Amino acid sequence: MRIKILAIEKYLPKKRISSEELDKVVNGTIGRIEKNTGVKFRHHVSEGETVTQMGADALLKALKKASLEPKDIDLLIFSGASFDYPIPHNSVIIKSKITTDEVNFQCFDVDSTCLSFMNALDIAQLYLQAGRYKRIAIVTSEIASIALTPNDEKVFGLFGDAAVAILLESSSTTGYTQTFAHFKNFPSGALQASVHIGGALNRGIGAPIFDKGYYFNMDGKGMIRLMKKHFDGFINEMTEQTNNSIKDFDAIIIHQTSRYGNEFFMENYHPRIEQMLNTLSIYGNCISASIPLGLELFINNNPDTNNKKVLILGSGAGLSLGALILEFD
Repeated sequence: MRIKILAIEKYLPKKRISSEELDKVVNGTIGRIEKNTGVKFRHHVSEGETVTQMGADALLKALKKASLEPKDIDLLIFSGASFDYPIPHNSVIIKSKITTDEVNFQCFDVDSTCLSFMNALDIAQLYLQAGRYKRIAIVTSEIASIALTPNDEKVFGLFGDAAVAILLESSSTTGYTQTFAHFKNFPSGALQASVHIGGALNRGIGAPIFDKGYYFNMDGKGMIRLMKKHFDGFINEMTEQTNNSIKDFDAIIIHQTSRYGNEFFMENYHPRIEQMLNTLSIYGNCISASIPLGLELFINNNPDTNNKKVLILGSGAGLSLGALILEFD
């Protein structure tokens, strides 16, 4: 069985912000944020743009491109860390924005922070392979900007907001085969990236508006140390199990963690420049939307994906690592 990508479309917030603008916000030297983060532009939401609205807009664009309607979906998976409300989950709100009770397909959320889309893609493959569903929509929508503070300049300049929707269909003739999936978690990094206020431990009732617990906190150096400790072994396991070296792939989509993360991959694994799908400079780190933004770039800029082999690599808070190989024919 193959999986056909019927459409993949993105939604970018209307407000596009340069790093020079953020340099002024933090009263920093012009050029410093771009130098430190590798991000030249990013999009931040403005009034009326929410997690579920962006997701719904991306999904409607994908449905239109595929000449489909909401009733043609069998399952909707939302994949991401952001949400408009703790309850209900995002997928049901997205569904409510595009259709009515007459259309009663199932929907649920998958949240594994930056690896959410990869996990959702893997879950969708299992459902399609089992014949449980014929056509699945995955929607990823992330709003990082509301959890950023200019008091933490390196984080403040790194992240952007975006949404992506992809429509998948089982096929006996064309599409891709997922030939490898591998995920690992290293729990010593469980709290190296976190937002402390908003959950059951601390709902934020009574906390002052400037409490740093409202904002995304990241132990960047600790995450880098842990990732460097385990990433090489993770890559070696993949190459040994699949008999593929990094240079064997036509395209490599890695999670856009930071300028350092991209440079670390290039310097240590030596891919060819033309293999890499880099979106960091134009979108920033968009949490779980970073990888589907790279996949959207690959699919929509390559009308012929026949005989292409794609490697998707990601890391997420936790610390979690993930790899998927998609072979198109």
